[in-house]
Amino acid sequence: MVAVQPLVSEFMLVGRLEDFVVSSKGRVKSLYLSTPEADYTIEVAKEQANVLSQYLKPGCYLKVAGMRKNKLHQAKISYKAYSIELLPEQATSSNTVIKTHKSKAQILVCQGSSCWNKGGRATYELLKAELQAKGIIDDVAIKTTGCLKQCKQAPNLVMPNRNRYSKVKPQQISQLITKYF
Repeated sequence: MVAVQPLVSEFMLVGRLEDFVVSSKGRVKSLYLSTPEADYTIEVAKEQANVLSQYLKPGCYLKVAGMRKNKLHQAKISYKAYSIELLPEQATSSNTVIKTHKSKAQILVCQGSSCWNKGGRATYELLKAELQAKGIIDDVAIKTTGCLKQCKQAPNLVMPNRNRYSKVKPQQISQLITKYF
């Protein structure tokens, strides 16, 4: 048997802090960073974590550098921050690297064969129709994803704030749209 090693490289991101997770001991465990290209979940190295919670506030801008692991066998990329720099407010408004745009809310629909065949396709179409009916189709992006590894619970959705829903029924779509938007 051959072991698959992850590909490791450095990364540097500049973006807006959407939220962060703090452990029961007050240590920052992870950051949710939004850039014009994508949203990232970044684990924080222990050396950086102890002092951060005093300075971080959702909405501030950060420059984050660290290591990126591309785990080929899991088709997953993980990020670990070793350097986190809080950017001053005036730098964010004049810096051309950072674009302060309002990102669209996202709904992810599993398109794995189980989900797609057990109602995922219909769920996708119903979501589009419901958003259109409420007039918010331009504010919400509906994206299909690969398998979410919950095949027995098909169809699966991931709503904003990373809330997962399984065994979604057509009659639930309107309630979910109302709840989140």
